Amino acid sequence: MKYLVKFCAVLVLSAASISAFAKDKPMNMQSGNASGQGMGMEMSEEMKDKMARKKQIYILKINDLSDRIQDEKNAKKKQALMDEQLQLIKDHQEKKRQMKKKMMQKHHQKMMEKKGSMKM
Repeated sequence: MKYLVKFCAVLVLSAASISAFAKDKPMNMQSGNASGQGMGMEMSEEMKDKMARKKQIYILKINDLSDRIQDEKNAKKKQALMDEQLQLIKDHQEKKRQMKKKMMQKHHQKMMEKKGSMKM
């Protein structure tokens, strides 16, 4: 019986300390990163502007193709426009995948360098 009471007390104290710790600590691992980029890499305003302009051009192309698809009466031409739009979307997705892969590789390399410097 004595062990059961001690066990319950330890359990309650552990739960209380974990919940208190969870309230104080942010969920993201890099709490010092205020930019929200995720891997400690900040973009300059010029880079942000360039990315926004590229995205705007992409959206305009997609919207233009959508309008042309809606207006087209010929089924073959309509299908060709849909195929063109699909290819544009696939290319955009592939570029995003490649960029993410590149960022992950940089992050991995940075972490490995950090790990190597910690051993010395």
